[in-house]
Amino acid sequence: MILVFQNMFYHHASMVNSGSDIIGNIYSKRAKLAEYLRLGEIADELSLQNSLLRMQLSVNYIQADTNFRIVSDSLKKQRYRYLTAKVVNNSLNRETNYITLDKGYSSGVSNQMGVISGGSIVGYVTNVSEDFAVVMPVLHRSFRTSVLMKNSTDLGLLSWQTGDPEHANIDDIPKHVHVQIGDTVLTSGFSGYFPPLISVGYVTEVIDNADENKYHITIRLSTQFRKLNYVELVENILLPQQEALEQQAMEANGTDNP
Repeated sequence: MILVFQNMFYHHASMVNSGSDIIGNIYSKRAKLAEYLRLGEIADELSLQNSLLRMQLSVNYIQADTNFRIVSDSLKKQRYRYLTAKVVNNSLNRETNYITLDKGYSSGVSNQMGVISGGSIVGYVTNVSEDFAVVMPVLHRSFRTSVLMKNSTDLGLLSWQTGDPEHANIDDIPKHVHVQIGDTVLTSGFSGYFPPLISVGYVTEVIDNADENKYHITIRLSTQFRKLNYVELVENILLPQQEALEQQAMEANGTDNP
């Protein structure tokens, strides 16, 4: 067989072609395996790219007052900064659920940073160690944040009373606001944790009690908490300055509210 394959052109060519097919198939399978093993790395890269793109959105900047001076040689001053992290633990079936992330203060994480995923709210950071952070998600009985209906300036309060990881509640939306099933709910930006106009969910039920002047609304959350893998931490760079000023105002007025 060796003599035949070495001396007969047709048989030699057939052997080379067959060998090339076999080797090509091996290389192809190896490439697919390598790509599969890199899925985590690819997801990390995509998550980082999303954060970088989100930082370029105009909502993350405030207009500087150029009547007096230029701030950092720019007409805009950055307000929000983003950092990606991976979910390493996530609970769904408790009244006080928590999410653990693989980033801590060594990576720049601090308390009160908002957490979003895919452009929808997740929660905010409550505890930080050197390499990990714990998040209070929307799916927590103590979670509260300010929201509004799309195309409206009237504020409501988001909370979680349903016990269902796919739904939450909104109260305090006044009845003069026209609310329909399917309407979009967004963050107001007033809580300090989240930028304005981040997706919260969609209205699924509106309860109108005759003896009240506000609605009780149930929404379907935009975030799929069962599938959380990568998230973005949002730092409100100006929040410490805002809170310090409001605290000064409260102390000066001797009241609980500035």
